[in-house]
Amino acid sequence: SAADPSGIRGVSTKLTVDDHARTFRGRSRVAGFRGIAVGLPEKLSYAFNAETGTLSAIWQGDFIGVNWNGQGSGDFHPASEAISLDQDVSFVQLADENAPWPLLPVMTKENKTNPDPLYPKNVGYQFRGYFLSELSVPTFMYGSGTIEIEDRSIAAGSAEQPHLNRVLRFESPTEQTVWFRALTGDICPESERAFRSGRLRLTIPKVETKLRSLSAEPKRSELLLHLQIPQGKSTLELQYEPLKK
Repeated sequence: SAADPSGIRGVSTKLTVDDHARTFRGRSRVAGFRGIAVGLPEKLSYAFNAETGTLSAIWQGDFIGVNWNGQGSGDFHPASEAISLDQDVSFVQLADENAPWPLLPVMTKENKTNPDPLYPKNVGYQFRGYFLSELSVPTFMYGSGTIEIEDRSIAAGSAEQPHLNRVLRFESPTEQTVWFRALTGDICPESERAFRSGRLRLTIPKVETKLRSLSAEPKRSELLLHLQIPQGKSTLELQYEPLKK
């Protein structure tokens, strides 16, 4: 029943965002062992899996809760209901349009050993860190084969219905073709450029797409973008809109 000694205080496990973006690194169920959470002032947040180079979750509202007792800087979890996306590598050079997507190895209680510990490297992915803008918004840098990629997402739209604008900048030494796995789940095409899966609408530029069925029960598909990357620099812009229903 004694009072805490002078200098001892409780540390809040909830992180908030003010007028600058906030970035937190740690393990997370929505972003894997090398997760990065980014909270934007517009009350829109997302998680990035640095192990595989993919946008793995989006949510509106409060930023994150942190378990300070976790490994490294601590575990984190979204403080509001998140829309989870797949955490497999996003960019791959497939042998053909029917080749299966290489998936992140899954470990279970029965199989605790990673069957493919070099999975990201084996499909050409390499994380190169990130840098911050004046408002602390991170730009992630990674490679897919010989293509260098910069990946930055900011909030746009109205306060009532914000969305995430994601800009991918490529720099390639040669002209080449790569596939981008943009979305998975029960995907419903709303137009040539808009696709919905659950509570998320994705709008893409006018590029060649392939919607492939993965299973009938439950109904599950994957949306692939067939990208013709020119020599030199180019960009790809995507819009992720969380929906209330």
